[in-house]
Amino acid sequence: MGTISKLDQVPPVDFSTLTFNASGQLVINPSGSPTISSLSATTVNYSVENPNTSQNTLTGTTAGSIIWSQPLQGSALKLVILYASGYENTTSTAQSISFSKAFTNTPATLVNTTGMSITVSATGVTLPASMSAAETGWVIIAGY
Repeated sequence: MGTISKLDQVPPVDFSTLTFNASGQLVINPSGSPTISSLSATTVNYSVENPNTSQNTLTGTTAGSIIWSQPLQGSALKLVILYASGYENTTSTAQSISFSKAFTNTPATLVNTTGMSITVSATGVTLPASMSAAETGWVIIAGY
């Protein structure tokens, strides 16, 4: 999602109509081959946002799996969502997940309903080894 805090001028948009959707977002509806010229703004904030991003699956060494994705990958906000479904690793070797887009700083774990002790870094998550039971629940990690 992007925002423009101040628009110095509205540029011509050839072969298109401009409308605002219910969320107040500007929508360009092209017809033909639209071109946009002379756009200038004093501040532009943006992030890569894709709530329909592909999900990844990590299969537990003993049981279950973790389904995860990183739908926000912007410079101001990154978000990783994991769902453990009966995940268990009884081996002595920890499994890990590498983020699609690394964080600038170590992110915060906002939610962990799994009961697992995880280690989070700017580049990924390390899951526990030698688990005594399967775990199910959510982990939500955010930062920039």
